[in-house]
Amino acid sequence: MLDPRIYRAALLPVLLALIVVAFSLENRPAPLRTTLTPDAFDQVRAARLLDDLARSYPVRPAGSAADAQLAGRVAVELRAALPARVRVERRVTNAQTVDGERELVTVMAQQPGSAPRAQVVVVAARDASGTGGAAQLSGTAGLIELARVVAATRPSRSVTFASVSGETGGQGGMRELIRALVRPVDAVIELGDLAGPISGRLLVVPWSDDGGMAPMRLQRTVAVALRQEAQVDAGVPFARAELARFAWPWSPSGQGVANAAGLPAVRLSASGEPAPAPRAPVSADQLGAFGRTALRAITALESGLRVEQAPSRDLSVARKLLPYWAVRLLVLALLIPALLTLADAAARARRRREPLLPRIGWVVVAAVPFALGAVFARGLGLTGAVPDTAPPALPSAAPLEGSGWLAIGCTLAVVLLAWLLLRPLISRGPAGADHESAPAAALAPLLVTAVVAFVAWLVNPYAALLLVLPLNVWLLTATREARIAPVLLAPLVVLSLTPVVLVVLSVARQVDVRLVESVWVVLLWLAGGQAGPLAVACCALIAGAATAVLRSSLRPRTPPGSLPAITVRGPSSYAGPGSLGGTDSALRG
Repeated sequence: MLDPRIYRAALLPVLLALIVVAFSLENRPAPLRTTLTPDAFDQVRAARLLDDLARSYPVRPAGSAADAQLAGRVAVELRAALPARVRVERRVTNAQTVDGERELVTVMAQQPGSAPRAQVVVVAARDASGTGGAAQLSGTAGLIELARVVAATRPSRSVTFASVSGETGGQGGMRELIRALVRPVDAVIELGDLAGPISGRLLVVPWSDDGGMAPMRLQRTVAVALRQEAQVDAGVPFARAELARFAWPWSPSGQGVANAAGLPAVRLSASGEPAPAPRAPVSADQLGAFGRTALRAITALESGLRVEQAPSRDLSVARKLLPYWAVRLLVLALLIPALLTLADAAARARRRREPLLPRIGWVVVAAVPFALGAVFARGLGLTGAVPDTAPPALPSAAPLEGSGWLAIGCTLAVVLLAWLLLRPLISRGPAGADHESAPAAALAPLLVTAVVAFVAWLVNPYAALLLVLPLNVWLLTATREARIAPVLLAPLVVLSLTPVVLVVLSVARQVDVRLVESVWVVLLWLAGGQAGPLAVACCALIAGAATAVLRSSLRPRTPPGSLPAITVRGPSSYAGPGSLGGTDSALRG
């Protein structure tokens, strides 16, 4: 059914795309620098304030009374730090948190600059799940000390200081801040853990909730400042980490929401992307080093060139940047051989009047149980059975306990029950096809996968890249001759989904989620509604197609070299047309 000549000919664009990609690599933009020495940051005063805040507000869940009281304390400190003419604004909004809908308070104040309509935003979250430690409040203490320092200068651009809540889930305070900010915004620096132990993760976090990451110039500006002031390497995201975050775009920290809104933002934190441990020790020297880092970065940003607007989807490769358009071109070239081969096979099936559309319908039916599981997970979030936050909360804020295991079990039960109810229809699909309709049965899931891959390429080529290996491997199930035994083909079909699993595990590792908790994070991601209808539909169709392909790979295949029975026309002495049976080329057409 599949013509290998078309597949081989379609490999030529892959070679051409690789040549174009090799010549499209660009240099990374230079960071912004400043010659000013940021010694004005008083680490002793900041450490003293940090101890006071940690003792006064040890328990401060998002939207709680303690959280509101801490917001009032931050407002008082900002009024004392900034000039009298600066107005400290207090905004209240209702937002989803890990404890349901709560009233969150956002405190913001702006030190005016000499340049009109331009600002650098410095933001810190103050809430914590359970009993919060001092490390989780070090960003707030650093924010107030930075306000004192900037108030004594005359910045070129305005500098806005903001204290938000909801970091433990939903980022409601950050969303309210984004709505309140007056554009343009040159850069957003989120202050995380400034005084805790340095982790092995990225210390300058660039990821976006909508795909891509912060501009490279902004990342390098903060990273260079960190190396100069703290003698610490911020770390560079590897290409495999970028591929995972671009393919599954979400981040639990606040810079992800800002980047998704089009504001270039990074998070500066010793603990990286996740929040520090509640009992993590703090160091005044480290608070001073990270505080001076933030001050140096602010000085470079408010007096230098504007950075590009986020998000950027360029891929970092060997200290170079691969442009987004080159990635799109390469992924399309990798998909073309399978797409053209399947298009030719579909045309052949139509000429033979094989029942192709009904077989595609069976694949869609096989995808329904998985779609119902995603809808059920979303219902769990809407009813409050699990946290309904987007981005989802990490297990540190929403631990996987008895109710979480029950939610996972119920979701799997819905998928299994729907599968059992639809089994009479699904059983007539690819595995139950007779010999004449078997080619169409094997072709249908491949066509569905090809359509999904093309749609994914239009929306997010990094997600489409995950389907390149399955789409090419699954072609083996639609060949007329059995070149691979079913006992080997079925495991090969399963292993072709390894890129999808690796993406989930890579993102889970980056946000410090254990293997057993990764399923819980995926459920929270679905429950919070961050997965849109298109993403849910595409994932369900791929799952249904994988099921159909696996069933097709287990179906008995035609032995190599076998042909239909030869029919002899006329008497036994007849040697005219048709006496030797059909040729392989004629059968293929």
